[in-house]
Amino acid sequence: RIADVSYPSIQRALTWLRDHCDSPVEFDRAANRWVLRDPHFTLPLTDPDAQDLSAVLFAEALLAPLADEEITARLRRLAEQMDAEIRERGRAPSDAARPGTLVATLTTGSRTDPSILTVLFGAVAKQVVKIRYASPWSRDGGSRIHEVEPWQLRLHDGNMYLRAYSRSHKQPRSFRVAQIEGAEVVEGLTPRESVPPPDKIWGDHDPAFGIDEDRPGVAVLRVRAPVARWVHHNVWDPGQEDVWIEEGELLERRVAYRSCRELAWRLLSLGDAIESIEPAELR
Repeated sequence: RIADVSYPSIQRALTWLRDHCDSPVEFDRAANRWVLRDPHFTLPLTDPDAQDLSAVLFAEALLAPLADEEITARLRRLAEQMDAEIRERGRAPSDAARPGTLVATLTTGSRTDPSILTVLFGAVAKQVVKIRYASPWSRDGGSRIHEVEPWQLRLHDGNMYLRAYSRSHKQPRSFRVAQIEGAEVVEGLTPRESVPPPDKIWGDHDPAFGIDEDRPGVAVLRVRAPVARWVHHNVWDPGQEDVWIEEGELLERRVAYRSCRELAWRLLSLGDAIESIEPAELR
């Protein structure tokens, strides 16, 4: 009961709702009381509804092939707790999703250490991090130490990447998180580079069509059906050009790429359906 709660406790609760939950709670000076501007506002963890549960189930399915079991287990427990809370309150519609309803798979997913993720999440735009990075392209296969200023993390084609300003290289760099073997905040150092605008963090291109950068160029390939008909419905780049050399049977695709090795990974999946590839370096 409100009469049993002290004013400081109420004040702390209101501050928590406003600052930590981003709730539309405001003080109405004319009425001399606190008001909730949005009557439909709810706290997903304490008053979940079917849509909140669906969002958590989607997140669990999305991360399952990518993240460590510890991360997905936490999401699974959260989904189970929300499901139980919804049903205990008698608010579950007949078509409400249940834990285990949605699953996901990836052919080339990679596992990510949750302790490294925690460091990177906390450091974005505010701390300097020292990472031990095992580059797949180094000839000796060893790890190197980099001091970086994290800008953003991105899930891309089954892998998680970190975009950061590398103090070691004095320029922005992209790092595959699965290759980061260790990460720790460097005490006493603060970022000296400003985080770019959201559409420039990954450079002057759309990262959906390539995170890596390696010998950019334009590829021309011919693919034989039925794989050709499958490729024709897949967008590799907004500027790609498709021409049917033999209608429905032999497709020629011309597509620009930022990374020779990244496109090569994609082409490997097409196997012997590929009849020809240019330039030579892609072959």
